[in-house]
Amino acid sequence: MNPSSNRLIRLFVRSLLREKKWADFNAPKGKVISLSPNDFEPEECVNPPCPEVRDLDDEIFELIQNAYADVELTPAIGNNPATFGNIKVQSPSDLPGAYTTMKAADLDSDPDPDYFRGGKNRGGRFKLGIVGHDGSPAAIQKYLDETAEELKSGAIGEMSGKIANIMISKYGVPAVTSKEEVESLLGKQVQWIGRHPVEKYAAKYGPNYEGFYSRGITGPDQDTGGGNAHVKILLGGV
Repeated sequence: MNPSSNRLIRLFVRSLLREKKWADFNAPKGKVISLSPNDFEPEECVNPPCPEVRDLDDEIFELIQNAYADVELTPAIGNNPATFGNIKVQSPSDLPGAYTTMKAADLDSDPDPDYFRGGKNRGGRFKLGIVGHDGSPAAIQKYLDETAEELKSGAIGEMSGKIANIMISKYGVPAVTSKEEVESLLGKQVQWIGRHPVEKYAAKYGPNYEGFYSRGITGPDQDTGGGNAHVKILLGGV
């Protein structure tokens, strides 16, 4: 089905249903609130047709697109430009996807959300997944602070590149350094590396972070930050 057909279907559904908007939560400024998958489910419109508005899935999708704006999904080929974004959420209708636990916050004077994080339970722990932010310093700082706090409180997150470096070097987030424990927490097999494959990082991180591995990831990294999307370390879980 082509994109224009998808849009027509979406418009028709919206004429019959009403979805929640961020404003419906009456969230205090600066406070992180929890979202559930049900919050993305449409509600019956009392007096159809209902006008098309920016609903929660649109608002959160914009944050995700911004956070993954530099992550290439497909390269430019001929007259077709490259596409960028998150491999798992490529349109508002993909939300909430497989994410069972989600959080968001409004940090500034406008009425829109500025920070978003989604994840799910894995191996008995909360596993951090997708992130979204509006690109502002406040939202990026909230993303970093919330990520570190979650990881230091028992959550786990597969990370690589810039975000892994920040969590290790700035926040001192611990790592899982046993292949058996990594596989148990992820429920998947990994190809164990141990020390970071780049010596300058291996020396910088030291023996407490010899937990790097690779596994069969076909799409871009789960978190922003670049680096080799296949070489990761499991942070938190301690």
